[in-house]
Amino acid sequence: MKKLLLITACLPLPVLAAELDTVYFYSPAAAARSVSEDASLAKAHGNRLTPPDTSLVEPTSSETKPQAGAASLMTKRAFGKFSVPYTSKRVSAPSTQAVDSSSNAYLSATLPYSAIGKLDFQAFGSGSFCSASIILKSVIVTAAHCMQDYGAGAERFDSYVFRPASYKGSSPYGEWLPVAAVWPNTWSKGTDIGEGSAVDNDLAVMIVGKNAQGQFISDVVGGHLTYGWNNYGFLKSKKTGNLWTAAVSTLGYPGLLDNGEILQRSDGPTYLTTISEAHQIYQGSNFTGGSSGGPWIVNFGYENPTFSSGAGTGQKALANVVIGVTSWGSSDPNQPKDNFASQFTQNPRYPKADYGGFGAGNIAALLNTICSKKPAGSTQTFKQLGYCDQ
Repeated sequence: MKKLLLITACLPLPVLAAELDTVYFYSPAAAARSVSEDASLAKAHGNRLTPPDTSLVEPTSSETKPQAGAASLMTKRAFGKFSVPYTSKRVSAPSTQAVDSSSNAYLSATLPYSAIGKLDFQAFGSGSFCSASIILKSVIVTAAHCMQDYGAGAERFDSYVFRPASYKGSSPYGEWLPVAAVWPNTWSKGTDIGEGSAVDNDLAVMIVGKNAQGQFISDVVGGHLTYGWNNYGFLKSKKTGNLWTAAVSTLGYPGLLDNGEILQRSDGPTYLTTISEAHQIYQGSNFTGGSSGGPWIVNFGYENPTFSSGAGTGQKALANVVIGVTSWGSSDPNQPKDNFASQFTQNPRYPKADYGGFGAGNIAALLNTICSKKPAGSTQTFKQLGYCDQ
């Protein structure tokens, strides 16, 4: 026994810490109380930490980064020998019976938009909302600051309801209740690496329960996105000024745009940086509170065209890969127009290149932790039950 304790004590602290994230289980009855509440009264939730001075932020031009990867072998595209990232998709959408085709809500109810939704919850005694997206069969990803305030310990928000493709209060695919969630203990303890709102690990993962018909959420909305790690889709070349650059679409429900009632999309060049050693992604954006937890997606779109005469998809990228979630922006949303996300990547807290087959870094570690748990009354894990399938 002494030898075992000695070996354990010699392991690097970050490796041990990555195994200690707590999975929280939610009572369906408690969560259901918020379903009947008027979602229009909910307030847009934002990161309450003080943002650092973004005028000093500079993009990363380091020579190397860890090996990037993604969780699904979907359509390849991203860049060619010209070495400038892009996104290219057919202008079309799949059909859906959830919304009338003449409705303004139709597009947001079609894949891949339908895999993104509003996450309602109770915070500080009143209704609040963030954004979230489906990245596995019945798994959504959002921001840790949508779970609790930084350093709040045992004080957590509650009564979560996820509404995919929410549009002006309507929920075309129903209201879904998360049954479990996990986020970094360093967030709960207030010990994550970084400065102010710029920290390494502002992300959280939730398991969504089946509906009354026993269906998984992705089967109802038409599918799901996937996720990547170590900054999948970024490249550096002379043509990008030797800066790590990606073409990224950011989506969510910012409270100052259409009152947070309609899904918004922002597209633009996106860069890597570090702020007080915290690994960050940033882009220009007018998103505000409420978009917190919304996905940052490489190669966003529904389907490819039919290629001919040598045309092709490009190299080294997959479709609809979530590489981060909205974490914070400057305190004045009307001036800098910036947005930041914690990188889905290996870092001192989550250093491993593989966590249970889910990939590398923080996103994979959280998925491995929660998918390895058993729901109440079951002898099988969420993974064995299919919640974490691609």
